[in-house]
Amino acid sequence: MGVLDYINQKQGKGRKLIIVDAEITPNTIKEVITKAWTTFRTNKYAIEELISIYNGNQNKTYSVEGKSKVLENKTTINYNYSTVRTIVGYTYSQGAQIVQRKASKLKDIEKLVDALNYENTETKDTEAGTFASICGVSYLGIFPTKELYSDYMPDYPFVTLALDPRNTFVVCSPEPGNPVKLSVTYYVSQENNKTVFYCYTDDACYKLECAGQDVFTDKATIVDMIPNPLGLNPIVMVKNNQFMQGDFELAIEVADAINMLAADALTDVDNVIKSLLVIMNAELNEGEAEKARKNKILQLIGQPGINVDAKFIYQQLDSNGMQNLREYFEEAYRTIVGIPDRKTRSGGGGDTGDAVKLRDGWADIEIVARIKESYFKIAKKKQIAVAIKIMQLLGLVSKSLKLEDIDVTLPRNKHDNIQTKAQTFATLMGTKAIAPSDALAFADFTTDIQGVVDRGQQYHDQVAQEEQQAQQTIVNKTIQTPNNEEE
Repeated sequence: MGVLDYINQKQGKGRKLIIVDAEITPNTIKEVITKAWTTFRTNKYAIEELISIYNGNQNKTYSVEGKSKVLENKTTINYNYSTVRTIVGYTYSQGAQIVQRKASKLKDIEKLVDALNYENTETKDTEAGTFASICGVSYLGIFPTKELYSDYMPDYPFVTLALDPRNTFVVCSPEPGNPVKLSVTYYVSQENNKTVFYCYTDDACYKLECAGQDVFTDKATIVDMIPNPLGLNPIVMVKNNQFMQGDFELAIEVADAINMLAADALTDVDNVIKSLLVIMNAELNEGEAEKARKNKILQLIGQPGINVDAKFIYQQLDSNGMQNLREYFEEAYRTIVGIPDRKTRSGGGGDTGDAVKLRDGWADIEIVARIKESYFKIAKKKQIAVAIKIMQLLGLVSKSLKLEDIDVTLPRNKHDNIQTKAQTFATLMGTKAIAPSDALAFADFTTDIQGVVDRGQQYHDQVAQEEQQAQQTIVNKTIQTPNNEEE
């Protein structure tokens, strides 16, 4: 039984929320982390196993016992890796984008976006999305630069990180909604044989050290503590879904079955290669018999007068049955994880548009992406709230900028079936009873609806201005041209 199997028996699929009922103070922080450590370690074991499976460590030995020896083969068809790549690529292809809700805050929002773009938050979002897809949970961090505590005012005063869930966790309150009370990230110092913890609450920042590697005990020492100038926790948790399950976690057994079938098929090939050649009723001398045994040739002598014959002996699996079983498991795997079917349809089927999306699984992956997006937006807004607070403390944006002035979207490519969508959009706009944003939503053009509407309005305003200038130029030339009728 593997580590993941053992953990799943104890707590089921998905990661467990760490809940401790205690106020976080310098006097209680070690006790709180000690209570949280057991649950964190359980989650960590499962996370490490899932990352190992994602990286291809799925080889199990499947054997077929024969009378002479055991034939073994190992093979891995890493469907789990391709699942994460497909879902993350589809969901986070362009990273999170900030959309303004109020035109009056445009300048402040542009400064905020510039700072986040400078920090390559698109890459950090994808990293966090990948961790969440594999492990069921990930963490985004945003920390003020050292200049926040000095008189120097940098243009970009914070750094953003996608923190490793193997050494990061949050402690929640048992109150309704389970608000986060404490966040912890740590690293192991090989040189000093100690583990260093950085802990954050809304009120304070702590640094603790504990003797040993990847451990925490009540003998840990608080080596530093400062007030949190932001009043906000800089580490936020990103859930992959409600139960913090990885995207392929529920389909691991099916992937193992596919690997087993592939291993059995290779074993079948081995059976053919290593099969015995039986020579019947042909007596060999002692030297020939010894050579025959080394070359897997078996000699059988029957009654005199029977014809000489030679045959290979091997056991072969039913290839058609194996193929049907493998296709069944592959279809079941795609259904569980929600990814499209890569096989092309043969023949001249007449399915188009939504029928194709439903048949091939594109509707399923869109559902998966929307669930992930809803949880990611919650975490991303908390990270942006910290970014706004840092920039306000340095006077880089106005004090009036609020989190409700912006929205977060995860734009995705929605260009499939574009002709039908364009016709739908044109028909809806032709009614002159529907706003462009609603028409875009009905036509399913994009997930960045407001951004498309705003850019479209800017384009039309620019075109109208250029046409007006061109018309005015024509009028001016007409006025300045002399009247040559007398000539």
